[in-house]
This record gives sequence, C-alpha cells and structure tokens, in this order.
Amino acid sequence: MKGPHEVLIRPQMTEKAVKLVEEENKLTFIVARSANKRDIKLAVEVMFEVKVDDVKTEITPDGVKRAYVKLAPEYKADEVAAKMGLF
Repeated sequence: MKGPHEVLIRPQMTEKAVKLVEEENKLTFIVARSANKRDIKLAVEVMFEVKVDDVKTEITPDGVKRAYVKLAPEYKADEVAAKMGLF
C-alpha cells in the first residue's frame, strides 16, 4: 500500500461536496489515479482516525479520480472537514 499522503491528493469542497458532508456524512477527495478503494479507505482511516463505511470512486472526463468516502455513523464528516480547515 502507498502512504496516505500519496493516495489522498487533496480534499474537494464544492457546493455538492458540502451538501454531501451535511446530508450524507460523506467526504470528497481527489485521489491518485492508481489508488483503489481499499487504499483510499485505509488512508482516510489512518489520517483522520475515523472508521469508513463505504468508498465510491469516479473518474471525471478530464481524467481526475474522485473518491466519495462515507464515514461510520459514530463519526461526523463536518468535524473531520473542520479539522482539515475546510469549514
């Protein structure tokens, strides 16, 4: 496995990402193109000390890989986003 900083390139905070944080307890990240869902899950769990329930990924038309990370109910995405300085 790659290091967490090699997997997670940066968090993404668009209007849609903020809505996902507030309504679905999900964080959105731009990730390395070579990262798989297991790599992303482990990187988020290690970096932010949370438990991840699910990871969904997509590759945008311009070739950027995006990951939607759903946290376990006992963890709050808005608190993690605040720790990252996004809120």
